[in-house]
Amino acid sequence: MLMPSPATARIPFRRHKTCWLSLLAAAILYAGFLVSPSSSRSHTLDMAHDHVRSTLRVTFSIWEPFAIEGRNGKQHGIDRAIMTEVAKRLDLELQPVTCPWRRCLRMLETGDIDIMTSIAYTPERAEYAHYIKPPYSRVTPVFYYNRNNPVTISDYGNLTGLTVGAVVDSRYFEPFDSDDRLEKVEANSEVLLIRMLAAQRVDAIVGSDANADYQIRRAGLGNIIAKAPYRSSNRNDIHLAVSRRSPLMDRRDYISQIMTDLHAEGFIARVHKEYWPAADLYDINPSSELN
Repeated sequence: MLMPSPATARIPFRRHKTCWLSLLAAAILYAGFLVSPSSSRSHTLDMAHDHVRSTLRVTFSIWEPFAIEGRNGKQHGIDRAIMTEVAKRLDLELQPVTCPWRRCLRMLETGDIDIMTSIAYTPERAEYAHYIKPPYSRVTPVFYYNRNNPVTISDYGNLTGLTVGAVVDSRYFEPFDSDDRLEKVEANSEVLLIRMLAAQRVDAIVGSDANADYQIRRAGLGNIIAKAPYRSSNRNDIHLAVSRRSPLMDRRDYISQIMTDLHAEGFIARVHKEYWPAADLYDINPSSELN
């Protein structure tokens, strides 16, 4: 029997090896197809989405005693204390965003943040914000004047002919907000308004009692700036508002339940006692309809 030559005997082995190499290459290509760039991008997007949902983006516009910025830049106050607890109960990491009032409103509208604090209800804002019930605080609009430039503000009609300072894009009460007959000067914050009043650049200012009282006391201007006797019957409830473009809209009912629980547990009352002892939280209605 003739035996194949050594060269002939190696030919089947080479073919067999080539076949296995081809199968291995095909398997690698198939695996590469399964973990394609698009699949990898999808996985990355899913991880990014999970990261976004693990944080709670909240705006804090400096407005003492609700949002206070210390000398070291560290923030505290009523809003920060409440939102720290809300984030904890939502099992989310609080991501604070500090911004001027107007920019905060814009970020709420665009969905760049999830929740805005210290916001009063208006129908216009409700188009892009869902107001959480119940409210967690309440402020009263008050007018202030300079004792060195005494003006009489014992009723609403006395405002005619005066230059009155107000915070831009703020809502106080009707008819003041829509009264075009009044001469109003707007500023970005109540701090600036108080400085303008102290310098007699305006005749009077309107402010929320909590913040204005705090600022006047801190600036040591109590002997210069006084409250006018006129009081509006309106009181503004202060809410959390969820951006309608935020994923948290799916959890808005749960957030409402958290706020109800914080009231029932006395948490909100204790926070106010620490930062604003004079606060009147009586008769804040948890069932009030807004949205």
